[in-house]
Amino acid sequence: MYHPPSSSSDLYRVDAQGGEVSTGADADRRGHLSAVFSSAKTNLTSRLVLDSLPSRSSLRIDPTPARRRVEPRPTIRIYKLPIMLSSLSSSLTNARQSIAQALNFALVLSTAFMLWKGLSVASASSSPIVVVLSGSMEPAFQRGDLLFLWNRSPRAEVGEIVVYNVRGKDIPIVHRVVRTYPEVDGKAKKVKEITVNSTPNSHMLLTKGDNNLADDTELYARGQDHLNREEDIVGSVRGYVPMVGYVTIMLSEHPWLKTVLLGIMGLMVMLQRE
Repeated sequence: MYHPPSSSSDLYRVDAQGGEVSTGADADRRGHLSAVFSSAKTNLTSRLVLDSLPSRSSLRIDPTPARRRVEPRPTIRIYKLPIMLSSLSSSLTNARQSIAQALNFALVLSTAFMLWKGLSVASASSSPIVVVLSGSMEPAFQRGDLLFLWNRSPRAEVGEIVVYNVRGKDIPIVHRVVRTYPEVDGKAKKVKEITVNSTPNSHMLLTKGDNNLADDTELYARGQDHLNREEDIVGSVRGYVPMVGYVTIMLSEHPWLKTVLLGIMGLMVMLQRE
């Protein structure tokens, strides 16, 4: 704060040469004025800077966070060929796996076919394995029993269980032989005697189901009263496995089960591929 000099003598002093010089009070006054001017200048500059800035209300803050800029990856041409080779190798691997699975499936089918044909040749029967479809032979055989046939015997004896096909129908029937006849000559109407050396063509059979009341005459083809051993008989039963063939009966009686079975097989193939 500025204080005036106490007397006029304090304002000036004359030096030895007669010139005027400023007193100490005058120097203090000048320094104080310089400080006041400097402070005012600083305040004015600060106010001008603040006025030039935008107001807080005019500022809008974006609530969304700033997205990080993703720089594009540089293309390296030297790696294109290995990538193509890797993709080609994976494609070839998948193709090899598919071919291997197809070959395995074909191997299973061919093996089953070879076994079937081998049994046919060994047993001399066109159908060496059959499934019991009805209960006409109960209690000897039940529905679903799997039968093994043998057709190399030249004759069929009474009480023997045979499988025969009805002429004109591809339905195997499993019944028991209840009577044998010699062949009847159609021209002379004479009965030939059956001897040990008789040919199989001279052996005629009559069959009946154990659970049926009458014989199979009504089941034979029209005009046929007996079965011919060579032409009609598929084979004689030599063994069986109970209830194993019931799956085939279920598939024939319920066709939708075939779709379910195929779906399960397809699912298993897909799981094996993965």
